[in-house]
Amino acid sequence: MDITWRDGNDPLAKIRLEIARSRIGECGHLLKPLAELHVSTRGRPGYYDAALYADTVLPLFGPATLFERMAFADMIADVGGLPPAVLTALLNDVYLVSRPLIERARLTDHELITVMMRDTNESTLLAIAQRTGTGIPVTDRVVEYGTLKVHLTLAANDEAKLSIATFDFFSNMTAAQNDMDLALAKRSDL
Repeated sequence: MDITWRDGNDPLAKIRLEIARSRIGECGHLLKPLAELHVSTRGRPGYYDAALYADTVLPLFGPATLFERMAFADMIADVGGLPPAVLTALLNDVYLVSRPLIERARLTDHELITVMMRDTNESTLLAIAQRTGTGIPVTDRVVEYGTLKVHLTLAANDEAKLSIATFDFFSNMTAAQNDMDLALAKRSDL
């Protein structure tokens, strides 16, 4: 890892130097200062070299523990401005790591759809259904993949945009439930 050309006061260079001095596989704990660096700059470009930041963070994910990756994702989820390669790696990690980003990060509809293409479990879909400002392409996919619980969560989310087809689907679900309630009420064994 080449760190000799960087300014010695550059915080990213200091972390990279510590990584270079660490044993291979024992530097996952350095994700915390890397997250703190990102948070301290509020993810704004120009405060550090984003490509170098990504080149520093990505190799640490492998040796890092699940807890270290979870803590990193949780710290940076609200900030934004994460290099795309780092964001993609976190979104493709296990749900416990990706969850804070799915719930709170500024993600595009395309990024959310990509998450759903990889992971359609109920927890992921519930997190997406609760997001504010989710666009129609995303909510249509949530309806397609989701369970009743996911549908109810999405229907209750005033901030999520719904297509006419989704409104119709929810309306038909309501009518079907009313019909079922009426049919069950006619049973003599109840």
